[in-house]
Amino acid sequence: MTPEPSASPFNIPADSRVTVYGAHGRPEAAEFVPAGAFLAEDDGRFPADVVILFVSTAADLAHELATAAGSVESGGVLWVCYPTAEIDGVTPDLNRDTVASLFETNDWEPVGDGTLNARWSAVRGQPTGI
Repeated sequence: MTPEPSASPFNIPADSRVTVYGAHGRPEAAEFVPAGAFLAEDDGRFPADVVILFVSTAADLAHELATAAGSVESGGVLWVCYPTAEIDGVTPDLNRDTVASLFETNDWEPVGDGTLNARWSAVRGQPTGI
């Protein structure tokens, strides 16, 4: 995986439909939510070209990955954002390799990663075989 530039980690084209999962009630994620993105409040499927999933733990990612991945339209990408520093007293159990492993068990592959800030990182994925 090649690190993405940190200034604009998602590199989302202006005409893209964007759905964000896991940002509600997470003020630290607000600065990373692209303007015009649809904020999904539940685990329903909200199709988009770019799907961004914020998770705090490996268990959250395992539980929410299928829904987020299922929302990515053909040719789209999924970004999984995870904490790299303690948040709300919880030490993170996620890292780039953990996210990559969960991608692979769901027929996705990691294709890039990036640092959002000193407390958050992200891994970009796409369906295996694209």
